[in-house]
Amino acid sequence: MGDLANGILVQHASFGVGKVVALEPDAVHVFFPSAEKRYATKLRLPTARAFLRTDGIAPDPWLQGLTAFTLDDETRRYALAATWLTHDQATAQFIAAYPQGFADPRYLSAKEKGARAPRWRAAHETWVKGLGQGQAERLLADDQLHELVKRIVAVERQVAPLWPEDEAGVFAEALGDGPETRLFLERLLELLSVPSPARARFDKLFAATAALPGEPEAAWVVATLLPFVAEPGRHVVVRPGTARVAAAKLGSDLRWDEAPNWATYAAVRTLSSKLLEELKPFGAKDLVDVEAFLHLTATTRTRTGAPGSTGSRSGTRRAKAARSATDVRERRRGGAHAPRRAR
Repeated sequence: MGDLANGILVQHASFGVGKVVALEPDAVHVFFPSAEKRYATKLRLPTARAFLRTDGIAPDPWLQGLTAFTLDDETRRYALAATWLTHDQATAQFIAAYPQGFADPRYLSAKEKGARAPRWRAAHETWVKGLGQGQAERLLADDQLHELVKRIVAVERQVAPLWPEDEAGVFAEALGDGPETRLFLERLLELLSVPSPARARFDKLFAATAALPGEPEAAWVVATLLPFVAEPGRHVVVRPGTARVAAAKLGSDLRWDEAPNWATYAAVRTLSSKLLEELKPFGAKDLVDVEAFLHLTATTRTRTGAPGSTGSRSGTRRAKAARSATDVRERRRGGAHAPRRAR
């Protein structure tokens, strides 16, 4: 098969740039985003080699980030989830809800029901005021666990309206005045003490989280909410339901595990970092905006099929928004006259 390998980008003479998702002795499966379909194309070898090249292809982080392909038993073709959205479709959903993007007054208003960004930013300010600038470290050193936990609960309270009632209060349940709480807080502050913590610090935080009381489903929020609130430009929050549904729609394999772990966290962070770069033309500033985008992607109901095919006014708005999203992305890539390319 020569230079063909899983995961690489290839250029087809007719179909354009695609990603190799599987290799067989007599075939190569390639996903071509220009087809706007969730299935990879099965090309027979060695015939297909005459139409493919692997050199001189520009990196494409979004295409390379599509990893959630599974083999369909009936068609024997590799495919993304039935709910899969191209990036432009997902962006169009967001623009349909917030026409001015991340600068939309409704998006920024704390008075809007379900407004996410204002609450996350209020939680960040609460962290800075009560726990930032060494305050958390001093409280821990002085063995004032009760006060430290009290301030953490105050941070969580800022975003409590974003959760269902049965998911609220996870820190009040998980944290107390015992050695497990102290170890968790030590690991948390160790992670936050450096600009770019390596895997080892996350592993220690995840292990400390596992030792805390509380529902297993809450472990991901307990492990990731505070780093995210403290430094929303560096860290991501992982809420299992939202993360899994949004990632499936966007074609990303999170290597999911119910217990907090590095592989899954790194996959969420990689997806979020790529999204942030793609969403900056629409006004996204940090991972708070990415969290809001992922939530809307996960919770917006979409029909299988072409974007905007609902026949409704909302479908028409999404179609217009999709064109706007494509135009913004193409101008960012190569200027106003760059050829459009479906995502």
